[in-house]
Amino acid sequence: MEIAFTDEQQLLQETAAQLGESIGVTNPDEIATGEVLDAQWQRLVDLGVPTLRSPGLCGLAASGVETAIVIEQLARTLSAVPVVGQAVLATELLEAAGADKELERIAEGNLRVAPVLRADLTGFCAANWPGVAFDAAGATHGLCALRADGHRRLVCAPLDGNEASALDLTRVIRCTATDLEGYGDLTGKPISDERWQRVESLALTVFAADLVGVMQGALDDAVRYAGERAQFGAKIGSFQAVGHLLADALVQVEGARSCLWHAAWAIDHLPADEARLAAMTAKAYASAAGREVVETTVQVFGGIAITWEHVSHLRLRRTLLDRQLLGDETVHYEAIAALRLANRELA
Repeated sequence: MEIAFTDEQQLLQETAAQLGESIGVTNPDEIATGEVLDAQWQRLVDLGVPTLRSPGLCGLAASGVETAIVIEQLARTLSAVPVVGQAVLATELLEAAGADKELERIAEGNLRVAPVLRADLTGFCAANWPGVAFDAAGATHGLCALRADGHRRLVCAPLDGNEASALDLTRVIRCTATDLEGYGDLTGKPISDERWQRVESLALTVFAADLVGVMQGALDDAVRYAGERAQFGAKIGSFQAVGHLLADALVQVEGARSCLWHAAWAIDHLPADEARLAAMTAKAYASAAGREVVETTVQVFGGIAITWEHVSHLRLRRTLLDRQLLGDETVHYEAIAALRLANRELA
């Protein structure tokens, strides 16, 4: 079986890579905020990223692969534009609920909505629980889920919480009210359990895509540095110890990317339980590999990597947060084992 991008997917990858290079973070003191970040968001809207999962708006069949491609390329340059939270997770929730009016406003650039996660970041927040709006830079509303009569309904409420201190400096997290149900409006139709499972699978997959992008960006920079930095009259990349570190990191990156592509494809083409298994596998592998790869690149860079001016600490911060979002590898390895033991067809 051939596994390769189509011509259209390759073009999207190149376009997203160019966008990522133009809006990437290269200095911790120059992370985009305010009007600059709003302008970057508009470029994302113009590219059509928020509608990639909405066939009625983009005219194409929904595909998790295109979504993963864009996220990986933007994460590679540590872009601060809220693509994961607002362009993917929020729009996927709205698409699942059939909230066409809100999706059209987002596609037109007239609405900014962020998903609300539980305070411990282990999942999407229910409407009457305390939570945090994730990737909330520029967002005016938050999305929570209200479970009733065996289904879930979305609650869309204005965000009035204060910005919370976050480990990841490239993302904004806002505290929300403890009872959004009390002043929010129901949005769209009820979401079935099967559809909700695919929403959660997409969420796991996009966090894995962000981890893969961060890993790839860190590895690219470390390889470039090893080819330029000289010690004892030789480039450090010629030292066997450094070469082995980078080679091992490459193996981990490629392994994580393979899991990611399968999970991204599975969201729309496999039964819900198989898609969830693929998503948990991708998230678990990327969570474990992400920390190892980024820490390896810190060792290759040496002392400069522990200075404020270098972006290594931004990558490490983002990786550590990504690992915790919807559970790290320890959580998902246990869930994968339970799922396989419960279903022989998945074993």
